[in-house]
Amino acid sequence: MSHRREVIKWIVTIVEHGQGKAVIRFYEKNQIKVHFQSKGRGTASSDLLDVLGLGGTERDVVFSLAAGSLCDRLMKQLREEGGESLRVKGIAFLLPLNAISSIPGAQLLRQGKAENRNGGEGMEQEQENSLVLIVVNQGHTEEVMNTARAAGARGGTILRSRWAGQEEAASIYGIPLQAEKELIAIVASKEKRNVIMETIQKKHGRESEAGAILCSIGLEETVRLG
Repeated sequence: MSHRREVIKWIVTIVEHGQGKAVIRFYEKNQIKVHFQSKGRGTASSDLLDVLGLGGTERDVVFSLAAGSLCDRLMKQLREEGGESLRVKGIAFLLPLNAISSIPGAQLLRQGKAENRNGGEGMEQEQENSLVLIVVNQGHTEEVMNTARAAGARGGTILRSRWAGQEEAASIYGIPLQAEKELIAIVASKEKRNVIMETIQKKHGRESEAGAILCSIGLEETVRLG
């Protein structure tokens, strides 16, 4: 019987403001112990908020890092029970990691192997959904989101950020870079992903005032919580 090579993955969890700590406590009980928490602002339409059970617009965004086998097992549990044991409202999705520093990576993989000896299992998932990431200049988020909705997006989460490159890199290929940025994260089906990205690129690309830079990442699994 062949064994799939162990990898490290992210679980990204977006929940109502104030529920991030509950997510972290639950994940730690399931042997996932490395977390980063950020605050975000939701832009979902009212019908999608009703589907996800989300109330206000503020969000807690939790990035959790662990061996892939542990992440797979947790996502399987959340999917099978509909997130009932977590008791929060929102969404969680799984991202494979391409690279990580050697020492922490070795520690995380070692933990995953130990858990696998106790019955963990890996899962291969077809990537039906993608995470579309859009970096835009501050002040242009709403117009970009309106374009995304018109192209089929149901909503997104916004994270405030800033350009962290070298001071002399104030422009790329002659295009000025504003320091203050906002990152829009949209979960979209593979059928809608290309339309959303192409439409935003056409209307709000790097040569526009919004200066949008886009990329997408295939999601291994997506689970609605609550």
